[in-house]
Amino acid sequence: MFLSNRERENRYRAVRQRMAEAGLDAIIARGSSAVRGDGAAFRFLTAFPNINIPLVCLFFRNEQEKPVLLVESRFQAMRAEKQSWAEDIRLSTNFFQSLTEVLKEKRLEQAAIGIDGLHNFPFLWGQKIEESFPGIRLTEFGPALKKLRAYRTPEEVRLVKKSAALVDRAFTEGIKHIKPGKTEWEVMARMDFILKSNGVEKSFNIISQGPKVDAYVPSARKIAKKGTVFTELTACYGGYWTQLARAVSLGKPDKRLVRLHQVAVRAIKEALPYLKPGYKVSKPMSVMEEYVKSSGLGCTPVYGHIVGIDMVEDRPSPQNQTEVVPGMVFIVHPWPILDNSSLLWGETYLITEKGNQRLNKVGDELIVL
Repeated sequence: MFLSNRERENRYRAVRQRMAEAGLDAIIARGSSAVRGDGAAFRFLTAFPNINIPLVCLFFRNEQEKPVLLVESRFQAMRAEKQSWAEDIRLSTNFFQSLTEVLKEKRLEQAAIGIDGLHNFPFLWGQKIEESFPGIRLTEFGPALKKLRAYRTPEEVRLVKKSAALVDRAFTEGIKHIKPGKTEWEVMARMDFILKSNGVEKSFNIISQGPKVDAYVPSARKIAKKGTVFTELTACYGGYWTQLARAVSLGKPDKRLVRLHQVAVRAIKEALPYLKPGYKVSKPMSVMEEYVKSSGLGCTPVYGHIVGIDMVEDRPSPQNQTEVVPGMVFIVHPWPILDNSSLLWGETYLITEKGNQRLNKVGDELIVL
């Protein structure tokens, strides 16, 4: 377990308060990997690093009722007993049937039930619940849960910092293996080995070669003798994601790469004074975009991530009107374009009471190998 019982109680108290405000009696959360919108609320409520099919958690406003975790296999049940907050863990061969049995057991036939993402909730489940329990009201509760998990507590900050440190280490040691003749598989395997052998549970790592960043999963393509190699390392440690996006040059860097690098680094520095409480997300992102464009370069409209349990809790952009508050974690990466060349470059920042803290310690220099 990465988080304490005290963290659990504080989290549960906050969730139940929101439930009371919304008039909800229970929550149904499904989830598996907590990557790109799938399972973050499930992980938030259970602290369980599920890796298989979406499991089901039922959480109740009545604090005397323990959350129920429905699992498919005995392996999941055994692991959940050790690595989750759930005390009521039940094996199920039919999640929907087990779900309806719990609703009856807890006397929720007339309840208001919040769903973590109605768009992800199985349509037939919703239809059958309404048919079987005419008194039940299903309502969207995903956005409320998303707001609750948007800000890192001190315990979570410790995990975020560890994640960033491991990403730094994987990059610093891994680029030593970027050598002509090696395959992308070999390069990224080394970086991922460093992450996984130090406790990272999930990673999302991509690579590209050449003047234009078109990164994807590694392939059998061999590293060229000269040119640009871009890597984006994203790691989840203890349930929390961080990222580092960097490029290295094999041999003397191309003039366009040098220019792209200068603009990307400077664009982030221009934005950072506004990436703090008192501003909306739109302000630093607008500043960053304007700097890139005022430098005579194009600007790809991908500015980073707001991260947490989910790798993309939200997207920072010049249109995002979310207030920047302490505890938020941002991956900031401008993506300038010059002719047929481009560069994605960035790192992870934690919002503090008065500003922001850069979590990745890898420098801003363009590394030449």
